[in-house]
Amino acid sequence: MKTMKFQKSKDSIARRNLQKLLSNKLAIFGFAVMMIIMILCAIAPLLTPYDPTYIDMSLRYAPVSAEHPLGCDQSGRDVFARILYGGRVSIVIGLVSALCANVLGAIIGCVSGFFGGKVDQALMYASEIFSCFPSTMLVLIVMALAGEGVLIMILVFIFTGWVSTMRMVRSRILSLKNEPFVENCKANGISSASIMFRHLLPNTMGVFIINITSTVAGYVLSEAGLSFLGLGVPKGIPTWGNMLNAARNLSTMQNYPILWIAPGIVLSLFVLAVNFFGDGLRDVFDVKDE
Repeated sequence: MKTMKFQKSKDSIARRNLQKLLSNKLAIFGFAVMMIIMILCAIAPLLTPYDPTYIDMSLRYAPVSAEHPLGCDQSGRDVFARILYGGRVSIVIGLVSALCANVLGAIIGCVSGFFGGKVDQALMYASEIFSCFPSTMLVLIVMALAGEGVLIMILVFIFTGWVSTMRMVRSRILSLKNEPFVENCKANGISSASIMFRHLLPNTMGVFIINITSTVAGYVLSEAGLSFLGLGVPKGIPTWGNMLNAARNLSTMQNYPILWIAPGIVLSLFVLAVNFFGDGLRDVFDVKDE
């Protein structure tokens, strides 16, 4: 009987949260735009027959046409194809980096908050060291030393992006570990690892989900910024940042604005959409920064 009541309570909370999210028109708009862009990038081979890396100098600066909806760039590469295939790389970098960085931060925060004492002090000291440096500067330094590459960029984002999640999860664990159900688990001989990851960590999912949505947008922008500066993904790989980098000379900006306006608009739309959706989730879970 109690199990049925508990299940009904969980269902009612989930239903209320879903209704609250659906009532937020800006969040739904953001989710729709985000999904449209991601789906279009995923089915790029069905939307364009062109290879985004194929160079054809006979099509150099080709104008907008039925064959090339957004024209061609200075190397004769189809701009529409490069936006779609470039979006794949940029979005994957953002999603994978955000997911892994937040998983790492959640695990460290859970361990820190649960054990406390010297373990907590050591992990908090490590997070403070990372916090001493502006994240952008730290990323620039590491990328300059490590070199270019998609995998290297993802590892750098993970290495520098776990601190905020760690602190929020730690704060949540500190308030949960003194609850009666934790004492019951200990009395029944349940291991510390099981208590942390099966009973405590799931209660921080609100923080986890919200941080993922907020950091995805940040990492996509960071990729674009680093690639624009020539420190990100190698120029041979199409990304939104590399497209902006290729169009940054004054002549191209003045005479062929489509080469930087098109990727700039798609990048801005995606980042705004993710942020709108993330704000909606924040309202639903009512998570406040610690």
